[in-house]
Amino acid sequence: MRVFRLVRANFAVFAVGFLAVAMGVAGLAAVGPAGQHTSHTALNIAPNPAEVGQTVTFTAVVLGDASGSGTIPTGTVTFQVGSTQLGPITLDGTGKGTTSTSSLAEGSYQVTATYSGDSNYLGSTSNAMTLNIVPVGSNKDPSNTTLKIAPDPAMLDQTITFTAHVGAGGGITGQGASGTVTFLNGSTQLGTAVLDAMSNAVLSNYSASSLGVGTYQITAMYGGDTNFLPSTSPAVRLDVVPVGTLTPTTTTLSSSNPNADFGTTVTFSATVSAGFGSPPTGTVTFNDGTTEMGMASLTNGVATFSTSSLTVGTHSITGVYSGDTTFAGSTSAAFTQNINNSTSTMFILTVDPTTITVKQGNSGTATVTLIPSGGFKGTVTFLCSGLPIYSQCSFSPATITPDGNNTPSKTVMTVSTNVATARLLKPSLRRDGAVLAVFSFGLLGLVQVRGKGRRTRLGRYVSWFSLMLCLAVISTLVACGGSSSNNRVLTPTGTTTVNIAGSTNSGAQTTSFTLVVQ
Repeated sequence: MRVFRLVRANFAVFAVGFLAVAMGVAGLAAVGPAGQHTSHTALNIAPNPAEVGQTVTFTAVVLGDASGSGTIPTGTVTFQVGSTQLGPITLDGTGKGTTSTSSLAEGSYQVTATYSGDSNYLGSTSNAMTLNIVPVGSNKDPSNTTLKIAPDPAMLDQTITFTAHVGAGGGITGQGASGTVTFLNGSTQLGTAVLDAMSNAVLSNYSASSLGVGTYQITAMYGGDTNFLPSTSPAVRLDVVPVGTLTPTTTTLSSSNPNADFGTTVTFSATVSAGFGSPPTGTVTFNDGTTEMGMASLTNGVATFSTSSLTVGTHSITGVYSGDTTFAGSTSAAFTQNINNSTSTMFILTVDPTTITVKQGNSGTATVTLIPSGGFKGTVTFLCSGLPIYSQCSFSPATITPDGNNTPSKTVMTVSTNVATARLLKPSLRRDGAVLAVFSFGLLGLVQVRGKGRRTRLGRYVSWFSLMLCLAVISTLVACGGSSSNNRVLTPTGTTTVNIAGSTNSGAQTTSFTLVVQ
């Protein structure tokens, strides 16, 4: 009990002493056996992987423990690269040590960085990192070089532009290729150009006279950069010809539907080529036999023309290329186009123009063409529907009867505006009204004569009835006898789609146009 009371009385002293011992032990652990603080070493390797012969840089950064009063570690660091030791390297004022080598052979290496320590900090070793040394070129992305030449062929007095594009697919850095491209005629250098931001290199204003008349094989050679391997374009043929010489061309023709039904749209495509070089420019005329159907411009050497107006039967279609300053004209072989008779279509209608614009009170015209098929020769009557109020259309001639030879026929349509609706009575109605008025006057007079001096009640009734009937007839004649010409009517302004119908005893066909009233 005495011992217990002694401990209880001195409990505070024992607690303080125990705490002091614990802190002392912790301090010794943090400082170390010689009063040094702990350190931490971090390692970095760049590039990784690296190609054989490529310079690899090793960097170690040594950080002191927080209890080191903020002092920067000093001393040296040694890099262990597989079985090869690099160093010791003295740390700089920031605690960093760096060394490089380009003599590592192909292979895989385990690398560590070991800090020697100093009077304030204990030594430490970084975590191990793997360094891969790969064969030359295997650490770069492939590239693909293409070449374009314009004009091609080129006349002796022209200048030539060579354009190379290097496709690199984004590469290691996610950017396009950089560097230079060398343009070669065989093994002879024509010039160099630097790739721009779009990975294009352009050698312009090269004089064709420097090459002379002849045929050449031109290539573009990309030298590569830190991310992309070199590449060379396929050879492109370049012809230099005397001034005024035109390069021969070939024109070929095709149809979207060689066996089309009557009334359907057929698209013809003409392809013009010279076998090499830039595509020809200019126009192609499409002919049905000796009849010109239309003309279209070349785009990348191709011209197209569409029509739905071919008659039933077999058509011989050709495409005639006009040529340009470099390429000679050419005519395609005849293409056989079949147009089949459709049982549902005896004829088709077209209208030209498809938009008629008129001012209020004026008229406009368009030509409606009837294209028959299968020898159709029934009578076709024309009419319009969908016209705005106070407008009308008429046709001259009003009917067409084809000759049975599938010959197209035309009628002129006239659209008139501000046309009043007729409110005049028919002549027969006016005539009958006049007779009724005369009869009423006669009846009234008769009653007056016979009743003179001895009026009867019936006579008075008949007289009043005749008078009212006469006044009513006269009022009607006056009201109906005038015309609406004194009342101004206006066709509303705006845009309307109007249908044109050509009708026969066995069917009808339609087309439409746009009416714009201003």
